[in-house]
Parts: sequence; C-alpha cells; structure tokens
Amino acid sequence: DDTKRPLAVIPELFSRESIKRRLCDLPQGEKQSRSFINFMIKRIAVTIMLVFSAAAVNAAGLGFARQDGGKAGAFLSFGAGARALGMGKTFVGVADDASAVYWNPAGLVQLTEKELTLLYASLYEQTGYSFVSYAHPLSFGAVGAAVVNLNSGGFALRDEYNYELGEASLSETAAIVSYAKTIINDETGAIGEVSAGVNIKAVQQSINAVTGTGFGADLGAYWSPRFISGLYAGLSLKNVVAPRLKLADETDTYPLSAVLGAAYLCMNDALLLAVDVDKTDGREYKLHLGGEYTIMEAFHLRAGLDETELAAGFGFDWSGYSIDYTFAWHDAWDEYENLGISHRFGLTARF
Repeated sequence: DDTKRPLAVIPELFSRESIKRRLCDLPQGEKQSRSFINFMIKRIAVTIMLVFSAAAVNAAGLGFARQDGGKAGAFLSFGAGARALGMGKTFVGVADDASAVYWNPAGLVQLTEKELTLLYASLYEQTGYSFVSYAHPLSFGAVGAAVVNLNSGGFALRDEYNYELGEASLSETAAIVSYAKTIINDETGAIGEVSAGVNIKAVQQSINAVTGTGFGADLGAYWSPRFISGLYAGLSLKNVVAPRLKLADETDTYPLSAVLGAAYLCMNDALLLAVDVDKTDGREYKLHLGGEYTIMEAFHLRAGLDETELAAGFGFDWSGYSIDYTFAWHDAWDEYENLGISHRFGLTARF
C-alpha cells in the first residue's frame, strides 16, 4: 500500500547498525553519555514526526482533497511566498522570512535583517495572485506588513434568463500589519524560546460595482525548544476576530482556522522537513507535507504535497537577494476538476 510507505523508514532510525555507527563517533566518558542522550532524543523526535505524517497520510488516503472554494475569504488560503508554496504550504512551523506575516506572525522574531518579499502567481482562467510583505526586526520585537490580492476577470455576466450582459470581474484584497515578541527566552533550560504574534487585517471584496469591507485579527505562537536541537513548532489561529463583509443583501463571515505546524532541520542544516495540519470551521482536516534541501548554502530544492496540489521548486540566494520559482500541478489526486498547472515566482531582498 503506497500510503504506508513512510512507516517503512522508521525501523532504520533505531537499527543496530545505525546506533553503532553513531556510537563509534562519540567522545568518551560523560560527554559520550550526553551525546548519546541527545542523539536518542533527536531520533525519537524524528520518529514522532514520521509516525504523525504517516498516520495523517493513511487517514487522508493520499487524497488531500479538502478545497476551500465557496468559503468566505477562500483567497487567503492560497498561501504566500514562492518558497513556502514550493514546500506544500508547510510554513507555520518554519516562518523564518517576511512571509511569516501571512503564515505565523510569531515567527517574525527570527529575522535579523529587514526583509522584503514579492510573489506573483499566474493561476487559472485569467486569474492572478500577488503578495508583497515587509518585515522589520526591532529591539523590542518585530513588525511586518503585507498586501494580498486575487484578481480575476473576463468571465461572462448573465441575468436570470441566462442572457449575457457583458464581462464581469472579481477582486479580493487583504492588508495585514503584524507585531511579534519573544515572551520566554530560557537560554539555559529546556524550554528554549517562545514567541507570540498578532495580525490586524482589513479585507475587501469587489464584484463589479459591488464592494464590501471587513476587519479581523489573527494570533500566532512559535516555539524553538532547546532540548531537541533543530526542532521547531508553530500555531496559527486565523480569524480569531472574524471579518464580516456585506455584499448587496448578503453578509459573509470569515471562518475560524487553526493550523499546527512542525519543522525539523537536520543534516548539518541542509535538510528542512515540515508538516502542517489545519482545520477550518466547517471543513475537514487538511494535511501539508514538504521539505527543502540546501546545496552550498545558496541553492535550494523544494517539494511538497499541498491539499490539492503536488508542488516543486527551487531558489537561489545571491548577495542579499533570493529568486524563487514553484511549479504546481493542481488536483494531482484527481478528486476535483483539473485546473491544470500554475507557476509562482518570488523575489526577496534583505538589507
């Protein structure tokens, strides 16, 4: 059964040969004991992530078929940042660049430089998606701001008798401001670093001449434990204060959404593995799996399983700039109408 393959690698983590190889490289005495304990803790952490991922894959039947279409604010489920999209939207537990404004504002405290990131995605049926975000670290935390826009046009507008009245267009926009701060910094203990963040956002939807505007808020938390080096976890709660938009005689309320994410950095910081699980009110659970492999600290290969997509991409860093590209195959699991492929392009500047 292909859905059970992730479980096959678990015995290798604790195989006699694997542990023996590790022990041969350890120093002697007390340092050896400490190194062995840390080694076992890391193995256990990886095993938990693999078991969790495998169980989720088995439960989902590799369908990942949980689309958000039809829900108010569905355009805000598309994602942000070509890097994150190339990893299958597994970024709540990573959140280490300016796109954290979108994914998990608490992660902004990880930034040590000012950062600007841009994204443009050419989607389906004359639809474009754009994202711009800026993050600024401060001595008392970090701030950020972002604008998200989905624009679609060229579709026929018809009356109740199906007579064509011309062309219609749709535009949805969100403006977000963020603040994040470290609330626990246990440098010597096992807790490590815990940060919290908040988003205040304004959203607007326009369908031809009809426009509605609403306001809302999101919360985020980020944890970097010291007792497991390389492990990170995040929690994002979106629409804690739900935007309400009135269009004509109807009012749409954005649903509450919770996303739990974890990431593990290993192989001398060359391999990043991540998993996110999200639950939106009125929807089923959705699973996201992804990873990033870095070559010579400048070239990045990425792949991920989005809820309805199979994504892959790459990135290149040079002199404070990053160029990213992601290719996505929509509805790779044949659960819905296949909308084809899409391309996402990103540019990031650090200064």
